[in-house]
Amino acid sequence: MNKGDIKNWKLEEVINDIAIIDDVSQDYTKRILDKLKIPTTNHTSTNREFTEIDWKKIGSYHKFFFDNEKEEELNKEAFRNSVLSKKENIIITYGWNEPPIKISTQKFIEDWEDFIASTQWETIIFSEDLELIMEVSRDYNLHSNFKIR
Repeated sequence: MNKGDIKNWKLEEVINDIAIIDDVSQDYTKRILDKLKIPTTNHTSTNREFTEIDWKKIGSYHKFFFDNEKEEELNKEAFRNSVLSKKENIIITYGWNEPPIKISTQKFIEDWEDFIASTQWETIIFSEDLELIMEVSRDYNLHSNFKIR
């Protein structure tokens, strides 16, 4: 996939700041989860709490509700104060017809809510070195293998 093929509003906005990692986010995510031996759930669901990663089987598991009104800056500060801020780049996966992209972690932190919204509130995000993982579920919870809030 080329940058000219991107139709996502947020990715179009930051097109010069991203690198396309693969053609299809779903395929990329599956390969990475398999490579890292991350346990996944075995079903798909319309339940808003559904996650692709089986977080109950992850040794270090944290989660918080991120959609409280007027807490956008608090969440941004929490990202800044987390171990995530020490990573240079992150990889954001998208839904159908969008590629996974690499973007600077600082750019993500500055506009985290728009990036998550642009995934339609359902994504898995990796640090570039694949050590840190976050997953957004449609019930507006952010699940991670590191403490954010």
